[in-house]
Amino acid sequence: MGLTLSLGCVLVCARGKGRVFGPIGQAISDYDLIEEGDRIVVGVSGGKDSLFLAWALSDILKRSPAKFSLEAVIVDLGEPWPIDPDALQDVCKFLEQLNIPHHVIYSNIAKIVTGYEGNKTECSLCSRLRRGCLYKTAHEMGANKVALAHHLDDAIETLFMNMFYQGRLDCFRPKTYLSRQQIQVIRPLLYLEEKQIDKTARQTGLPVVPAVCTVSGNTSRQSMKELVAQLEMSIPGVKHQLLSVLKALWCDESLVKSCE
Repeated sequence: MGLTLSLGCVLVCARGKGRVFGPIGQAISDYDLIEEGDRIVVGVSGGKDSLFLAWALSDILKRSPAKFSLEAVIVDLGEPWPIDPDALQDVCKFLEQLNIPHHVIYSNIAKIVTGYEGNKTECSLCSRLRRGCLYKTAHEMGANKVALAHHLDDAIETLFMNMFYQGRLDCFRPKTYLSRQQIQVIRPLLYLEEKQIDKTARQTGLPVVPAVCTVSGNTSRQSMKELVAQLEMSIPGVKHQLLSVLKALWCDESLVKSCE
């Protein structure tokens, strides 16, 4: 616990990076997300959020009093949505520059999703399959934690989706244990707004890979994203008020049901 709290203090006090590393350090401290001896795998899709998380964790690794290891896993969805080879090369080079060992897993997830005729949305199914592949790979690598790049906007949108579409007060948690894979899933970015990540991604020149799936941006989550943007315009600072709601939800075991 002490090492985790010290790590939070180091990050909060980081000069010139406090606006992004402060919230990350606070989340790590609040939920003991990174501890001594952890073997962490970060899931990298090529999007701005996962690249930012890899960049942030590599910086934390250099300065953390809690010693841990970090590797990255990239899941290629395969045809008809493969990662562009040049873009993949850029991402791999970026990870090498961060001194993060990385592994590319080639899958047929896109083929499964495009041929699916069940009652799940394509995005929901794709997300579950990608996470399943990531967790399985991390377990085989001997990792004890998987870091995902969900941020505050993601959490609010998920909360709203569960409320409005399913009538449930529910959201993923900062840390979730998956007994089958014997892996803990951690989400260090949950106190950060998407706009903070986007700004830093542009400033640091992260090699962001454009989305290639045909349903990107045409989902119920996109509707929730637009709703949150409207609320933010009408009620400035509403996201941080909703973060307080989420914190209360995460602390109440009787209300929380894992979305994993």
